[in-house]
Amino acid sequence: MGSSLIDLVFRSDKRKNLLMLLDSGSKNIDEIKDALDVTATSILPQIKKLIDNDLVIQEDKMYKLTVLGEFIIKKIKPLISALEVVEKNNSYWTGHDLNAIPRHLLEQISELGDCILIEPDLNHIYEPSPKIIENMSNAKRASTFASYFNPAYLPLYVELGRKDAELSLNFTQSVWDHLSNEQSDMINELMDMDNVSLYVSKEGIKLTEVTVTDRIMLLGLFDKNGKFDQQFIMSFEQSALSWGQELFDYFKRLSRQVNKI
Repeated sequence: MGSSLIDLVFRSDKRKNLLMLLDSGSKNIDEIKDALDVTATSILPQIKKLIDNDLVIQEDKMYKLTVLGEFIIKKIKPLISALEVVEKNNSYWTGHDLNAIPRHLLEQISELGDCILIEPDLNHIYEPSPKIIENMSNAKRASTFASYFNPAYLPLYVELGRKDAELSLNFTQSVWDHLSNEQSDMINELMDMDNVSLYVSKEGIKLTEVTVTDRIMLLGLFDKNGKFDQQFIMSFEQSALSWGQELFDYFKRLSRQVNKI
């Protein structure tokens, strides 16, 4: 082979994107041009390099992956997807403490897919994020673990509980003590609901929040100085919901359930 496979795949976005495209099946040149938004003049030399290195083959005007190409893309696709997740919100991932995320879930970070960054409105720093409220207001189920909790969100959970949403709420002991003392009416109402399960977790978990509903996955992390900057990662993809639920369940197993009144 004329060049290393690593260079061949990763040093050209056109080649990388073409291999990812062909992973879904054979394509002709017009389909490739439309899907990748390229011209024939720009993509044909890249196709030739992939053909010369036995990653792509041409049959009857159709281009498809070779057996070697299929093997390579199967191995690198999760890495490419993970890099895309990190690169889109690079400052968030590099500026926050990832140690609270179990290793096996960190290795599956590509499942978060197309995430968006929720940043605080500095003029309304203590008010609930409108984007979060909007995407949770009609949830049919919600699971939340929080070691840092804004009490302004508590009425949202009460309202969801009144609508018969299935809720699982897991707070660290300090958050639970604060809510029980300062927001006792709402906590007692939640405890009386058959559709609500409450848990208390140990202190020291370096994850501010993970919330999963039937629509969104919301992730909050402390920064590398141990502070919460009110930033969240949000994803709507089904794979992200499954990832977030697994993270919530991980902390749930380390918690104790609060008995209902």
